[in-house]
Amino acid sequence: MLQALREWLITICTAIFFITAVEIVLPDNSTKKYAKFVLGLILITVFINPIIKLFDRNFDINTYTTDVIQNFDKGKTENEFRQYQEKNLSSTLEVFKLNLQTSCEKKLKEKYPDSNYKVEADASYDSENDKIVIKDIRVGVKEGGIEKIKKIQIGGDAKSVNSSDNMDNEKSMEIKKYLSNELNVSKDVIQIYKL
Repeated sequence: MLQALREWLITICTAIFFITAVEIVLPDNSTKKYAKFVLGLILITVFINPIIKLFDRNFDINTYTTDVIQNFDKGKTENEFRQYQEKNLSSTLEVFKLNLQTSCEKKLKEKYPDSNYKVEADASYDSENDKIVIKDIRVGVKEGGIEKIKKIQIGGDAKSVNSSDNMDNEKSMEIKKYLSNELNVSKDVIQIYKL
């Protein structure tokens, strides 16, 4: 019993010495109060540990605190990983769409230099197959001349002109076939319209 009391006193003195050294080294800012709180918890744990051992001989505060910290970190880590994964997937999709649009515009300009193109793409992530799926590609074609007016405001009435007339001509089919082969997607996801 005397040996246990001696070890307990040595542990308390060591903890107080450690806590005092840490408090001296800490800078005077807002984190100091949080550090003092944690150090106080450590000191309370050192005081309580022998009292708890009287009731439960197999009790070890270090084992319990390690288990609690691991469980807390595991839950926190899983949540952070899930958030990181969602954010990463979202930004990857946005970059993919932007690159797809730029690439399509460049390829179309190289293949058919007589027109200007505006490409809008939509894609999603297929988690079952772990790949990005192109859902929709809308290609606006401007064949020289003046761009169509989209909305005219006269007095209080607003008149709209449909600027997305689907192209049914031969060039539209050529563009669909070309993009379908280049991107390895179905012609059904590609829509061509006049600008």
